[in-house]
Amino acid sequence: MSERLAGALVGFGAVAEHAHLPAYRGDSRLGLRAVVEPDAHRRARARARLGREVRLFPDLGSLLAEWRPDFLDVASPPAAHAETIARAAAAGVHVLVEKPLAHTLAEAERALEATRRAGTVLFTVHNWHHAPAFRAARAALAGGAVGTPLEVSFLTERPEPAGGAASWRLDLKSAGGGILMDHGWHPLYLARALLGGVDPLSVCARVERRRWRAASVEDTAECQMSFQGGARADLRLSWAAARRRTRVVLRGSAGGLRIEDGAVTWVQPGREEPWPVEPDAADDSWHASWFPPVLRRFAEALARPERADENRREAELCQRAIDAAYRSSARGGMEVSL
Repeated sequence: MSERLAGALVGFGAVAEHAHLPAYRGDSRLGLRAVVEPDAHRRARARARLGREVRLFPDLGSLLAEWRPDFLDVASPPAAHAETIARAAAAGVHVLVEKPLAHTLAEAERALEATRRAGTVLFTVHNWHHAPAFRAARAALAGGAVGTPLEVSFLTERPEPAGGAASWRLDLKSAGGGILMDHGWHPLYLARALLGGVDPLSVCARVERRRWRAASVEDTAECQMSFQGGARADLRLSWAAARRRTRVVLRGSAGGLRIEDGAVTWVQPGREEPWPVEPDAADDSWHASWFPPVLRRFAEALARPERADENRREAELCQRAIDAAYRSSARGGMEVSL
């Protein structure tokens, strides 16, 4: 790409303001020319942050009636994702979208098919791939530090969802699911990467409400997943914890890795050693420092669309696994094939 492509940001909530916007200001290939935001207060916030050179629209229809951007960056709640992707595809517009891809597997499949027919790029924000701790873990794996990966466990604990008690994440209509849909998406694509790129085969899951009982979604989830080749993953997720904590343990045939709140430890029989990790910004809900690499990958896919293929595969598998996990929970934790 020889000139900067012009895009529109759809949704101007916290992640758009604090993670997406700073990345565009430092990117030479992609820029923002418009914001679509139905809430008047957030449109005013966008105006204050972006100035008069960026146009504001209350809805996607208004934008597309006046201007066809090169791409949309969709940072709205999941309820609108599938429709936004389909309308963008119909207009020949590429899409970068926050996870989850859609509310349901059926919606995700329709969105994926719409972009295939249109020949447009669809790229989901899988920003945890770019966390320094997970980059270090992949380097350790590539160097043979643990041998063949066999199993990985994820513990994600938060005292509340991002946005707190008023968050749309606690509303089924807006979010499509609770912590499994929101936080669970990240361990799913990370597990696949840490286990050597093998695909998930089946899942057993249970979800419940422990603290946020008035919510229409779960605040706690547990999943056990089997993968090709016999590898396994265990996910334990909660918005009902006493404190914020993230812990990942990977076991392989020749050792293991422990990732805890940004630090990586190499575990071998009888000893443990810290594994070198690049410095990272503060751990927060937006992970602003992890978004610029996502934007770079998206720009590369716009230049060479085949570079979006692996991301599309990841997103489809995440949506399929979450769909199966909810079906498993509804059946009392019965194993469900993907």
